[in-house]
Amino acid sequence: MKILFGMIGHESSTFATDTGDFKRWAPNGWLVSEELFCKFRSTPSDLGGMIKAAEEEGVELIPTVAVMNAGPKLNKEAVEYVVGEFTKVAEERKGEYTGICLSLHGAGCAENSDDLEAYTLEKVRNVVGPQMPITVSLDLHGNITPEMVGLSNGLFGCKQYPHIDMADAGYLAMKTLIRILRGEATPETALVQLPLMVDSLIGNTFNEPMKSVTDYVADYAAKHDLIDAAFFHGYNFTDLPCVGASVVVVAEKGAKEAAEEIATHIWEKRDQLKGKCPMPDVAVDRALDALRKPESGYVVIVEVSDNPGSGAPGNGTHLLREILSRNLAKTIFGFISDPEIALLAHKVGVGGVVSGLLGGKIDIISGAPIELHNAKVCALSDGNATFVSPMMEGLPVCYGKTARLRVGNVEIIVTEFPDGGTIDDRPFLINGADVTQYEIVCLKGLNHFRAFFQPRAKAIVATDPPGSATCNLASYNYQRIRRPIYPIDLETTFSV
Repeated sequence: MKILFGMIGHESSTFATDTGDFKRWAPNGWLVSEELFCKFRSTPSDLGGMIKAAEEEGVELIPTVAVMNAGPKLNKEAVEYVVGEFTKVAEERKGEYTGICLSLHGAGCAENSDDLEAYTLEKVRNVVGPQMPITVSLDLHGNITPEMVGLSNGLFGCKQYPHIDMADAGYLAMKTLIRILRGEATPETALVQLPLMVDSLIGNTFNEPMKSVTDYVADYAAKHDLIDAAFFHGYNFTDLPCVGASVVVVAEKGAKEAAEEIATHIWEKRDQLKGKCPMPDVAVDRALDALRKPESGYVVIVEVSDNPGSGAPGNGTHLLREILSRNLAKTIFGFISDPEIALLAHKVGVGGVVSGLLGGKIDIISGAPIELHNAKVCALSDGNATFVSPMMEGLPVCYGKTARLRVGNVEIIVTEFPDGGTIDDRPFLINGADVTQYEIVCLKGLNHFRAFFQPRAKAIVATDPPGSATCNLASYNYQRIRRPIYPIDLETTFSV
């Protein structure tokens, strides 16, 4: 038995002002053929889980391509190229494999498609036909559509946020596909779309209120012997009709009834799934209050509205401007993405000084540029690192050319590429900075960073100034989403 597998994923923000080409989608290039095994085997990734399941079952895998990122809506050329490369392998190796296991995302869109996942699956179906079994692993933040369900034989989402269980989703997608191919399973998939937008900031599944909801879904799946049940929080930073939370159940029988019951339970908890976050000045005050408490350690301030992992550019300046104005000792900001300043720092070298405009060059809503005057270059790096976060441990990452600058008492990590934001201490460490030697550590993120920082930080304070990934849903000029939808429309009703 042979199975074709690969990854085509993108989390697409329509509120980002630019458009994503292939270079933006894959700034460090992408993986093809046998490279998939070299990078992903034994890692906590979707493809790592797929490889593990196949090797356990003695199944041979045929690798294709792998690319996953977040950013602005993709252009047509990038999508046609990437999907075309996958389908080219599918066509060339046709007749060798009997099933396909794909890692997608669930919130991708492009100039030529509102639904990148359905577009991809349709192109694959054009090659292999309607009968070949295809299973898919997805991100918890997918906006799941009926088209995805109809074009696949099972959708399997990760359940935790931070996504420390991506390998579990890939593993289950591959295991279920193998059972289908062996005639051991004939699953059905049910989808219930909720008129609900979940506040991403409180979506952390290890804290309340989301922990109880996540535990309920897992317990329900176990008690009712479901193959899988997933609560997709949805992706709010895009203006499309599919935006919103959903429940997907894969089961031998009773999938529809189970999905409806789980969705009803979640809807009853909707008032708990919204939150509020302060502006940078208040956040810094709270961080200083936390520092005064007797416990040792540093305080993290996270700027959620410019999170590259949510598709924002990572170039915003609201929090950094507040930090610089206070000139707080033992403070480091890691990181802001600005290729121009990063390359200039490499040109002048360690010990030199950099002047110019930092940040604010991509998305005006995220803050105006900050004028640097003789910022000292403390360290330089090629930006290559290996993640140590439980979420992506062992996987390589490259931020491009990076630099650690000093402005007064404040140190700033500047990178060439945003590459998903800060999820562990690697952007600091490769630039010679040990976060344990600081009192305030600032970063751009939402919840993924918590897998590494929450066990280590004295406190975590979030701030949500204007930005293309703000959790303040009322600030978006939505034109195409389904209405009414909660909590934008408080009178929204739901019944299965």
